[in-house]
Amino acid sequence: MVLALLLGGGYAYIMFFQIPQIEELEEDLEQVETELQTKQQTAAELPALRERFEESERFIEEYDKTLFDNNNPDRVYRFLSIISSTDPVEFDYVFNDSTSTDQYGVLQSQITGSGSYRAVLNFISRIEHSPPVQKIDDITITPINEVGRYGTVNFSFHLQSFYDNQNAFSTEGTPGVAQAVQISQNNPFYPLIRNVEPNEDDLLDAEESRLVGIGSGRVYLQHQNGQLVTLRENDEVYLGRLETIDMNAGEVTFRLNKGGIIDLITLEVQR
Repeated sequence: MVLALLLGGGYAYIMFFQIPQIEELEEDLEQVETELQTKQQTAAELPALRERFEESERFIEEYDKTLFDNNNPDRVYRFLSIISSTDPVEFDYVFNDSTSTDQYGVLQSQITGSGSYRAVLNFISRIEHSPPVQKIDDITITPINEVGRYGTVNFSFHLQSFYDNQNAFSTEGTPGVAQAVQISQNNPFYPLIRNVEPNEDDLLDAEESRLVGIGSGRVYLQHQNGQLVTLRENDEVYLGRLETIDMNAGEVTFRLNKGGIIDLITLEVQR
């Protein structure tokens, strides 16, 4: 009976106590091995992550940005005026409102104006690349399709200017501005075919004049108003210039720009 009790108790102890404990330890072992594998993978990636972190720190240290020192909109207007004096742009500044958070504030304003396409691009680019933290959105650019103003555009955008309400920055007065940052040389709004400008200076109209004679390096033409005019190569005429003089053939050629359409006009001496 004692032996039976010992065997029964040992079997019960193993089946109902030790085996569940072993299974639990095996589950814990699997979990620990999984965590170990994850940490080993993280340790392998650590050098690359440290390098990226150091690069980010260097970028932030070298990227000299700041905030306006208060919520006075005159600061923003003064800043924009300095930029517009370098890139000739006419603009109107309308202050909308000012909002503040625990760490910073934002001045909301609307900018509208006009200028050459290149100057407008420089104006917008220098706002975003200058030290003050500002955000531009809702940009609208429209061309001015008028004779003499084909390269000019109207523009408008919403400007958010961030200011310091915790005295965290040492900026006083108007922050500096970045150098000109030109994005594009080409004006996509410039029309390929334009209206022909009127002959306000009463220049010789090659299509309405008559070639009278050709001399050494010069030609004689009867102006559309009846006067006799003397021209040399590259002299200006209405819509273009005198391009070539051919004494042997007794003819001259004019290159004219008719609103973007290049036309060559040849006149012969009337015999």
